[in-house]
Amino acid sequence: MINRTSIIKQPDKISFFYDVYKLQKEYQDSLISGKSNMNFIWLGEHQLCYTVGRGSNMDNLLFSADEQDVFKIDRGGEVTCHMPGQLVTYLVLDLSNLNKDLNWYLRKIEKIIIKTLRSFNINCSTKDGFTGVWIGENKIASIGIGCKRWVTIHGFSINVNCKLENFNKIVPCGIEGCQMVNMSDYNKNVDIKEVKKIVKKIIHEEFNFNFVSE
Repeated sequence: MINRTSIIKQPDKISFFYDVYKLQKEYQDSLISGKSNMNFIWLGEHQLCYTVGRGSNMDNLLFSADEQDVFKIDRGGEVTCHMPGQLVTYLVLDLSNLNKDLNWYLRKIEKIIIKTLRSFNINCSTKDGFTGVWIGENKIASIGIGCKRWVTIHGFSINVNCKLENFNKIVPCGIEGCQMVNMSDYNKNVDIKEVKKIVKKIIHEEFNFNFVSE
C-alpha cells in the first residue's frame, strides 16, 4: 500500500533557515534509510537570508557574504533571497511512491503555484526555458529542489508582500535583468495566511496526501 500521509508544519513565527534545513535533512534521511515512510511538508517565512545552489555562480551575489546570512545548499538553481512576506514551501517527498521523474515533479510544482495565484485572480504562467512562475516578464515565484535516491528536498517560494528591494543585492536566479514582483502588486488584499491555506489545499489535491500536524 502506498503511504500518502505527510507531516505538515505551518509555523506562526519566522524561522531560521538552517533549523528548517536540518529538519528537512532528517526527514530525507529517514525516508532513504526506511526508518520512516512519512513525507514532510513545511510552509512558513524566513528571516532575511540568501541561498545559493550547488554549482552557483558566486558573481550573482552582489555583496560580501560576510554582510548577510548566506547559505550554500544542496539544490539546483542559482542565488535567491528569502524574507518575511514571502511564503516558502519545502517538500520532502518519496517520488518512488509518486512518479520517478524530476521533470514531472518540477511541472507539478509550477502547477501548484499557478493554481494558487489564479485563486487570487492573478494571471500568471510559466516561461519557456526557465523554471518558476512569471507574470509577463516579471518573476513572482522561484523553484529550487534537490533529490537523493528519489527523495526530494527544498521546494518553492512565492513573493506575497515582501520587501523586493532585498533582491537588488543579487542577480535573482542568475537571470540578468530579472524583475521580481509580489502578489500584492496585483491583489492589494492578499494575506499570507490565506495564501498558506490555499497552497496546502492545492498540494492535497495534486498529491492526494493526508496531512497530520506535528
